[in-house]
Amino acid sequence: MKPISCMAMALMLLVVAGCAASPPAEQTTAENLFPPERFLSAKGFGASEAEAQRAAMAELAAIFESRVYARTLQQATSWTGEGLSEQFDKEVEQTVHIQTDVQLEGARIGQVWREESTVGFQALAVLDRRQAASRWRRELDTVRTTIAGQVEALETIRGRLSRLAALNRITSAMVHEAVLESRLSVLGQPVPTASQELSDVIAQREQLAHRVALFVRLEGNPAPPFTRRFTAQLTADGYMIATRQDEAAGLVTGTISVQALDLGNPDVHFIRAMADIQLVDADTGNQIAAFDETVRKGHVDEEEAARRAVNGVAQQVAQQLARAMGTLGVAAGQAQPSGP
Repeated sequence: MKPISCMAMALMLLVVAGCAASPPAEQTTAENLFPPERFLSAKGFGASEAEAQRAAMAELAAIFESRVYARTLQQATSWTGEGLSEQFDKEVEQTVHIQTDVQLEGARIGQVWREESTVGFQALAVLDRRQAASRWRRELDTVRTTIAGQVEALETIRGRLSRLAALNRITSAMVHEAVLESRLSVLGQPVPTASQELSDVIAQREQLAHRVALFVRLEGNPAPPFTRRFTAQLTADGYMIATRQDEAAGLVTGTISVQALDLGNPDVHFIRAMADIQLVDADTGNQIAAFDETVRKGHVDEEEAARRAVNGVAQQVAQQLARAMGTLGVAAGQAQPSGP
């Protein structure tokens, strides 16, 4: 064999041996570029690059949310020991999901590569622990300042309904605080110590919630069906409904009306339902909130169109009342389907 051929063969053997001993390029690059002590990461698979990227981002969000949710619920339970009411437990759970079930701010795709064994693609989604922690520490400081101010203002608030609304807002902020603390903990970052103990706020809220009932007094022809749907939603949100006004801590008053609309379609009846509502603290006479809501529905049957419109506006008013009361689990601006 000629010397030059031997040399070529030797070089080929070295190359093959080197390739066999080396880890996949994407694995080496990922470990070098996104070390786990600095980045939270998750992989996703897909038939296309875009599909793999969506899967990776969804996986990262799911992993993060599940860990944050578990830690936050554990923190909420510690406020009242094992004595959380079913309603409070449900509200906290719903609030945590609202605040964590979003695409992580700052998360990005770090790498995409072809997966030869499955004729598809893999993607790596990453979140920089330090950058996210810095952002959430600043937000945590703001939330704690808000809580301190609300607790201080609580001493001046009179009226059972007004006081419950204030306690609801503090509790909601406390859950937000717990979510941020859990995020930092999941990232492996130190959590700044809270400056005050707030377990008594939950106890006050739970005690007062059992002594607050609402009395609904509405005028207008569609007021009875509106009231039935409206009070059903309030009951589901944890509010008690009084049968007599003198038993209530809060009054819901106003007018309900419907209006037929001509939208140029002779086969469909369109009805607009309108609600002009006030929420008043019965102890002080102070108005807590006012709502002016409108819903339009269409149907081939005029009565069915009216029913749907009235039910829809009742649902919207119930949501607005919950927001005004600072109820946990209701995100500002979040629309819920009213149903048929």
